[in-house]
Amino acid sequence: MEYKIKRPYLELIIDHSFTDRTIEDLLLHYKSAKKLIHQMRMSHDVYLNDKGVEQNFNIRLKLNDKLRLPVFIDEEPDFLPENLPLDILYEDDFLLIVNKESNIEVHPDNKDGLHTLANAVSFYYQKTNQLHRIRYIHRLDKDTSGAIVFVKNYFTHNLYDYLLMNKEIKRYYMALVTGKLTDKVGIINKKIGRDRHHNQRRIISKTGDEAKTAYKLIKQYNDYALVELELFTGRTHQIRVHMASINCPLLGDELYGEKSTLINRQALHAHRIELIHPVTLKRFTVNAPIPDDMKKLL
Repeated sequence: MEYKIKRPYLELIIDHSFTDRTIEDLLLHYKSAKKLIHQMRMSHDVYLNDKGVEQNFNIRLKLNDKLRLPVFIDEEPDFLPENLPLDILYEDDFLLIVNKESNIEVHPDNKDGLHTLANAVSFYYQKTNQLHRIRYIHRLDKDTSGAIVFVKNYFTHNLYDYLLMNKEIKRYYMALVTGKLTDKVGIINKKIGRDRHHNQRRIISKTGDEAKTAYKLIKQYNDYALVELELFTGRTHQIRVHMASINCPLLGDELYGEKSTLINRQALHAHRIELIHPVTLKRFTVNAPIPDDMKKLL
């Protein structure tokens, strides 16, 4: 669907897919929560062809109608801004996708914390006069590098939470693993739960949460292998636990394998993410270059 941005409004130009459907149908299609739809209805701030719709969200839409929604609402930042390096891979009015360095947390333990990616994004928003809360839709471990997605408004956040939960957002990783893989491709489908004897660790557990990871061998070296992995679920330490469970822990992963002289962290990088644009609903891909500490080992 085509759109225009007329801040604070998002103007949708109705196409054939939404012709003869109601405003509420459209909002539900974009996975807006019923509470949010109610708030929009009560705001009296939704317009169809420049005319306020008041509370009537059962109006049927026609081809080329212009529906205006109050999406771009100024918000107070919820993390302290801090001038830290930020490698931006993609940005538009709805999304910010950054390439996270290793050795940095995605967010602090509390809203007053510093030295995290959330603080860097908060500073970037401040510097570029963007008034958004910090909304990340997924996380990466402190020592894992790669692409991570931030959304800029509630409209996008609701949709992306749904898409991520329903595996419509695909996440691919590159990793160096120790040992030799017996199969060039495989799927690890093992439940993951907490380790009662170690606060930070996760273990394969019959009573754990469903977890599924696909892997593909890219190249076998003498002491390690390069693999590409796809996450179907997003459990804590999922790739690390799953690869350790087939006796191929990540190179440098001290928690599930052992320390390495070749790299000073677990060799894991989120190198590609495939998304659906939050308005046009067209699929696109964002790539994050392999970092130097892994590249030198390839």
